[in-house]
Amino acid sequence: MGTSPRAVDKQLLKANSLLGASTRFQAAQMLAAVEQGVEPLPRVTALPIPPADFRLSRPWPTAETAVNMLTWKQVAAWVVIVSIATPVGLTTAGMAYLTVLLLLGHRPY
Repeated sequence: MGTSPRAVDKQLLKANSLLGASTRFQAAQMLAAVEQGVEPLPRVTALPIPPADFRLSRPWPTAETAVNMLTWKQVAAWVVIVSIATPVGLTTAGMAYLTVLLLLGHRPY
């Protein structure tokens, strides 16, 4: 092909450094994994971010907490969520019911 073995070696060394592989064999394994549809996870360079101070826990017991241990702020947040979600859910269900009735030819009144 007109390419010297030294030039091929240089290109392979560059490719290995870009891939993060230390050997040609490791680079070949990475290529085979990608061709099979298995991509390696990226390396983690930073520690995970700790959760925020105000975590909205579930209001029912879980495997992590066997009893309900919500703070007053979490209880207030759940009250707000439920007070907004309930009317929205009931309105949506009523509209769906009326739509089905109208599609079936029934008059709602």
